[in-house]
Amino acid sequence: MNEIHINTARKIMQRSEFSISFLTQKGEQRHISRAVSLKYDFPTGTRTIKCLYPDKPPQVRRIRDVLFFAVNDLEVFI
Repeated sequence: MNEIHINTARKIMQRSEFSISFLTQKGEQRHISRAVSLKYDFPTGTRTIKCLYPDKPPQVRRIRDVLFFAVNDLEVFI
C-alpha cells in the first residue's frame, strides 16, 4: 500500500469524493467506499462527512482526523 501525509489526505477529502478507512471510538475498523466532506473543524480536528451508500440513504458522520488511517486506499501517516 502506498502512503500519503495527512495534509495530502485532507486536500483529497476537500475537493472530491473519496473512500476512507477509520477506527471507531470502540476500536473497530470501518471502511466507507464513497463519501464526501461537508465540513472540517481545524481546532478540534474533526470532519463531518456524508456516507454515500448504494442501498441505504446517505448518512452523516463526524470523524476525528487522528482516527482515519487510509484515504482512497492510500495509507495515511502523520
